Amino acid sequence: MEPQRITPELTLIPLDQPTLRGFHTFISAWLYQGDATFLVDPGPASTVPLLVQTLEKMNVTRLDALLLTHIHIDHAGGAGDFSRRFPDTPVVCHPKAIPHMADPERLWQGSLKTLGDTARAYGQIQPVPEKNLVSSEDFADLGVQVINTPGHAVHHISYLKDDILFAGETGGVRYEVPGKGVWIRPATPPRFLMEISCGSMDALMETPHDIYCYGHYGAVKGAGASLLAAHKDQVRLWAGVIEREMAVSSEDLEERCLKSLLAQDPGLSLHPHLPDDVREREKGFMFNSIRGIAGYLRDRRNAAAQ
Repeated sequence: MEPQRITPELTLIPLDQPTLRGFHTFISAWLYQGDATFLVDPGPASTVPLLVQTLEKMNVTRLDALLLTHIHIDHAGGAGDFSRRFPDTPVVCHPKAIPHMADPERLWQGSLKTLGDTARAYGQIQPVPEKNLVSSEDFADLGVQVINTPGHAVHHISYLKDDILFAGETGGVRYEVPGKGVWIRPATPPRFLMEISCGSMDALMETPHDIYCYGHYGAVKGAGASLLAAHKDQVRLWAGVIEREMAVSSEDLEERCLKSLLAQDPGLSLHPHLPDDVREREKGFMFNSIRGIAGYLRDRRNAAAQ
């Protein structure tokens, strides 16, 4: 897929994964070219050559910064490889993420454990030189505001540049079905904390912006706050549905939750209209999100029992 110019300054660079079924219109990098030039989330190692090639075609020869919303393999797994191609570019991430970017072995092994063959297809995570790593707490440059948005991950942050909000996965995962509308689902993998996640959504709702940039996938103009409010309601709906299913039985819990959610969540109403490969992809991620919310509910129940 070709890059998509959203505004004169903002471009979405698709990073489709040809070896993974359904992983198209799913991963992207965001390029900003204005008074500064920076990239948000380089994607996995497997698509760094495509990303670099695209930047070369766009005559981008230097970057003022590489901004990481979080260090999951599909967002930042290629940061080390990318740094070798852009060796003078600072790599900004949450301070808790810096040790994992400098020495990614634990991150790589965790990715293999969680994602298996998908992680292998994404490619092994290479280290980012320590001299390139910059804590988001110390980053006050390029007119970019850093907003801590834990929830999807403890090290998740968002960035505001002018009226453009790069929100990673704070507002869930979006897939546009041409001629039908938009599918949106929570991204709540273990370990998920409801209150923290909702607090991050509140923080972004309170942040004035015009263009809301998803980590997965695309941009929406003039509706970021309302989308975040709807997504917050969606996450709470999931928690209620999953809690009811947990009260019935632990047997086949994920399958029962999936069936109930597809029947009750308006955000998932386009499920029958998803392409078969995208439906297959989303099923796996939905199970992971169900596990995250179920784990949160178990922890809350156990804490109340003590």
